[in-house]
Amino acid sequence: MTDPSNPKDALAAIQTARAGVPGEMRYPPTYDIAYGLICGLLVAGQGLPMPWSMIALVIALAGLALIVHWWKKHMGWWVSGYSPKRARWVAIGLVAVFLALMGVSIWGKYAGIVWMPLATGAAGFVAAILGGRLWMHVWKRELSEAQG
Repeated sequence: MTDPSNPKDALAAIQTARAGVPGEMRYPPTYDIAYGLICGLLVAGQGLPMPWSMIALVIALAGLALIVHWWKKHMGWWVSGYSPKRARWVAIGLVAVFLALMGVSIWGKYAGIVWMPLATGAAGFVAAILGGRLWMHVWKRELSEAQG
């Protein structure tokens, strides 16, 4: 933007910047796998006995922090999952799925079902990948509609 006093130039600069934010969004599938593994560990860890459940929680939370750092470093930006209006509902739905899976994992621990953390962790892995891709699709569509 060369002249901040010209509203047309300012608007054009904003639209150009907004159009360039998501770009092609070609992030590697390894990101999805890492995110899925982290979320699967977060879910499965709830069904593990102590101290393993606490260790899994710490590793998963550290993994989430590292993956956000990786994204910012490689993509140059980060968007909270809860900030875009329509995409927010995808994130809330994903949290609901994770909470339900965690509840089943905890129930399995107290019911003595030793394989339950594996099942809920696998479901959390798949839900994270599908939910992450769905969130990105909804967010990109929302962003493109806001431009037009």
